[in-house]
Amino acid sequence: MSELLLAAAEDAAETPAALSGWDLALQYIVYGAIIVLCVFILALIRRRTRLPRHADVKARLDELLEKAETLSAPAENRIEFIKRVTRVLYMTDELAYVTALLSSKERYSDLGTVSALLEQARTELAPYKYGKKESGENDGIAAAAEKIAQAVTVMEGVLERDAAMSKK
Repeated sequence: MSELLLAAAEDAAETPAALSGWDLALQYIVYGAIIVLCVFILALIRRRTRLPRHADVKARLDELLEKAETLSAPAENRIEFIKRVTRVLYMTDELAYVTALLSSKERYSDLGTVSALLEQARTELAPYKYGKKESGENDGIAAAAEKIAQAVTVMEGVLERDAAMSKK
């Protein structure tokens, strides 16, 4: 038994000394910095993936309506018109997707109605992008602007509901 104790004492003598106070403090500082960095990254991810508020969606719908109404104005050339239609289509797609997610998350059918109206507006505008309709044919543009205006009206109802719920 004494041989085992003697061997253990020799092994302990060969191992490095316990960490000093400064080394231990430095390790804790590094671990703390890693934790703070991870929390910061998670906060950025959450902020980036957060769904917009209803008022933000309404503001974006107003901007989309404004841009859709300007499509009927004459363009310099065909390429410029296609660029404008493409921008409006992109905004329409994005808003339709966001409102569909909001509708699913909140289980509120009026937001689903907004999404459906935006999809209908996109369907009206798509032929202009792909050259099936010319810029002089404004019937599809007017129909799309009307669908977007209906979506704005529905979104105003959603905001009114939000205001009524916040008063309670």
